[in-house]
Amino acid sequence: MLFKNALIYRFTKPVPWPLEDLETGLSEHAFTPCQANDTYRLGWVPAAPLVSDALVYQQGRYLLLTLKREEKILPASVIKEEVEERAQEIEEREQRKLRKKEKNELKEQVITVLLPQAFKRSRLMSAYIDLDKGLLVVDTSSGTRADEFTSFLRQSMGTLPIRFVALNEAPAVHFSDWVQKDSTPTPFVSGDNCELRSGDGSDTVIRCKGTESLTDAISTHIENGMQVTQLSLEWDEKLSFAVGDDLKIKRIKFMDTLQEQLKDGDTGEAAERFAADFSLMTLEFSRMTDDLIKVLGGEDLSAVIQE
Repeated sequence: MLFKNALIYRFTKPVPWPLEDLETGLSEHAFTPCQANDTYRLGWVPAAPLVSDALVYQQGRYLLLTLKREEKILPASVIKEEVEERAQEIEEREQRKLRKKEKNELKEQVITVLLPQAFKRSRLMSAYIDLDKGLLVVDTSSGTRADEFTSFLRQSMGTLPIRFVALNEAPAVHFSDWVQKDSTPTPFVSGDNCELRSGDGSDTVIRCKGTESLTDAISTHIENGMQVTQLSLEWDEKLSFAVGDDLKIKRIKFMDTLQEQLKDGDTGEAAERFAADFSLMTLEFSRMTDDLIKVLGGEDLSAVIQE
């Protein structure tokens, strides 16, 4: 159970439901497979199947949730071909051209016929709630998928007072300054990947990858008004990742120090290994995000209601 990405939300109010209510809400929206005419289904599944069948896995002040999405696979090319064949038959039989509205209706009929025969594809998305810090961390780099997760959680629970973590200062300003000065605040070290964007509305994007010195490669671009909007970082010799100016964290990798700790916690028992991995991950993620927010100028908590 090691997240590869992290979209971080802040609860704007204290987490509004006790564990019992959360378990009840998720159980009422537990996953059930697609039926014949469903295009997709969403539902909650056990968050730690190696440990228990509970939909919420609790370890200390952390709660783990897992959403399953199952969808039918209907390639657009298959639908198009079937619609064209049926349209051609009708046009030849009735000696007329079908109107656009009729073709759209034909397309809906084709989808209805093909859906029960379609292959199914499923994926899981997990997130954990940090009760002490009031954070929701979702394992995805996609804003669309994160919206799906949070929307379904809100639907399941009736309320979900969250927003993306807001910062006091623009991350791109800090990223650009770090790269230009070739100096990153401790305990971070710049990696060898970054992305620059222009601020003149032209949407110019420059990506640097595998460059020994980012400063040499992009300092001129920064001087000409571009900003670093994504930067690879290493934290405390434990984690490496890429972070964007929207604070989306992706391509998280556990470095040698943490890999050794993971091995030390590997008892051979699946349930104990899962618990050890989750404990280490949440502990280090919490420390890393605290440090990252700090070096980026701190969090804007003006819209957060404290207890």
